[in-house]
Amino acid sequence: MNELSSLGLILLFALAAGHLVKFARIPEVTGYILAGVAVGPSGLGWVSHENLAALEIFSEVALGLILFSIGSIFEMRRVRGAGPAVLRVTATESILAAALVSAAMLLLGLDWRVAILLGAIAMATAPASTLMVIRERNAAGPMTDTLVGVIGVNNLFCLTAFAIAATVIDLSLATGSGQALSTLYRSTYLLVWQMLGSVALGYLVGLLLAAWATRVTDHGEVLILFTGCVLLCVGAAMVLELSTLVASLAVGATMANLSAHTRRILMTIGRTDPPFYAIFFVIAGADLDLSLVTSLGIAGLLYVAARAAGKLAGAKLGAQKAGLNETVQRYLGLALMAQAGLAIGLTLAIDKRYPELAPNVTTVILAAVTISEIIGPVATRIAIDRAGEGRAVAEELQAESSS
Repeated sequence: MNELSSLGLILLFALAAGHLVKFARIPEVTGYILAGVAVGPSGLGWVSHENLAALEIFSEVALGLILFSIGSIFEMRRVRGAGPAVLRVTATESILAAALVSAAMLLLGLDWRVAILLGAIAMATAPASTLMVIRERNAAGPMTDTLVGVIGVNNLFCLTAFAIAATVIDLSLATGSGQALSTLYRSTYLLVWQMLGSVALGYLVGLLLAAWATRVTDHGEVLILFTGCVLLCVGAAMVLELSTLVASLAVGATMANLSAHTRRILMTIGRTDPPFYAIFFVIAGADLDLSLVTSLGIAGLLYVAARAAGKLAGAKLGAQKAGLNETVQRYLGLALMAQAGLAIGLTLAIDKRYPELAPNVTTVILAAVTISEIIGPVATRIAIDRAGEGRAVAEELQAESSS
């Protein structure tokens, strides 16, 4: 099957899955992922690995849309008010998840280097599927606001922790050869370049978007401008070996603080992004290898359990320390279960940087991602609905009472 046929099949399966999952009361994003599993190499095989590689550009565009939306909430007035609380919650849940996963791996007898790498990756929460559920439920309220802030900052913590873990491993390897100082310099430079370089790139593209947004009013022109800026940002980040995630977040944050047209742009792309979202999650599902679940093993089960415990307990503890209300304390952790893109990206980085450690890390992470990508959106929806912040809940109840 060629790429165009695969793309058409993906969209039609996504549409069908979106309707079917409504009867099962599970999130649309889970339906999209399951549709991807069905048509992908692990299922019917109608969409091949070659097709998925050719369609990767659509995933990049969708991820840029998602991260721009998350970044746009970081207006200075919001950051001043809710920023300290979000940072405290994010730090607590991220550090506790990393600590519990690393401790569990060490108790199991794994290499300490594998343990700290898995701990760093455990911090990551998938922004794409989480934001998709928030949109689907039309969610609004204190818990949702905190959740969006946490998933925006969370992955920055994960990238920093991974860089620190990699530096520690590199230093342990270099100590005996007398290269400790040069190794420390190189690792520090990479961390600074990844973070500051990504933010600088996003800021420059955000400046371009904000300046040009005043000159376009037509819906089509706005869409062309925005898509062009997203592609420019993601493409430049790849060429410069920067973080596409951080750069896209920075574009949204820059636009939100420098332009009065942010809301208009968000409304424009909001009417256009469903096809990109559907393609993104179906491709994500097709990329999942279900055979890895059977090889999850004790290490994988411990990873999933320890990460979940860290997220649940850490979010509750962090929300308590930040003085957030009881609803946020109770349900925020449940909404942080999803894990996908960044975890896979870091796993691929380990494969290149530490090939001797990669097999242990890859088996655990890819199997855990397969589970969390299917279960995570369901957990997020449950958290939003139980917090009473899903406006779609009231609409469903009203429809049931009138039928």
